[in-house]
Amino acid sequence: MPFMLPTILQNLLGGYATRVYPDVARDLPARVRGHVQFDEKTCIFCANCARRCPAEAISVNTKGKELTFYPDRCIVCEVCVEVCPRQCIELRSQWRKPFTERPVEVYRSPSAPREPQAEEPAPPQEKTGEEKPEA
Repeated sequence: MPFMLPTILQNLLGGYATRVYPDVARDLPARVRGHVQFDEKTCIFCANCARRCPAEAISVNTKGKELTFYPDRCIVCEVCVEVCPRQCIELRSQWRKPFTERPVEVYRSPSAPREPQAEEPAPPQEKTGEEKPEA
């Protein structure tokens, strides 16, 4: 048992073996897959990225010049970055902040005409079965 004493003292009196997160931030390695960023100014809305995205995280309205990105679906595979003919999609090396609600990012062409936003229709009310007549 006395042979274990140096190891016990080293563990008790030594510093932390791990990082004290979030007080000490982690140094990210080079070429880390963080998140995808779009540049709507150079995008031609060709929909190559949407067709090739395996997670279906991108949808493109080519006529309305609008790109919709769902970050919670994105698996950061970098396929969209590789197929973009104008290199308007880049992979950032910083991670996104955690989110509690499902985010949706909408990118519109600066030259596209702005359409008035239509109000969302009210959700249909569910029928709970047959109405019972009151006696």
